[in-house]
Amino acid sequence: MKPHITKDELMLFLDGELDPEAHERVRRALENDTELTRELAIFRAMKGQFHELSFDAGDRRGSVWARVDRQLTRPVGWVLLTGGVLAWLLYGTYLFATGPSDAWEKLATGAVVIGVLLLLGSVIAERYRASLTDPYRDVHR
Repeated sequence: MKPHITKDELMLFLDGELDPEAHERVRRALENDTELTRELAIFRAMKGQFHELSFDAGDRRGSVWARVDRQLTRPVGWVLLTGGVLAWLLYGTYLFATGPSDAWEKLATGAVVIGVLLLLGSVIAERYRASLTDPYRDVHR
């Protein structure tokens, strides 16, 4: 009669957590039972695959397309976006300055635009200064 080895005992054997008598009993059972040996091989493969699992999203910096994106697509996109916005701003400013509006309307509108830009710039500068001293800046999800 062959000894009954449970799956839990087999996993404990695989992890090296059995006491010496139980370890020897499982080892002898493995020598005589091919089905048990097959289950141990399956558990060993599962254990190896489990150790290879990672909850990290992965590092995409190594891919070819990530390098193309970083070195070509993004800089070209920023240049085109900045150039387009500047062209529209210059054209809009030209139309506004040469338009038929009164001078006080132009000064009031200019004051509002300059005020909004100053507030936006101060908020951006404040956030940048805060990010330099942020203790959690190196923490990644």
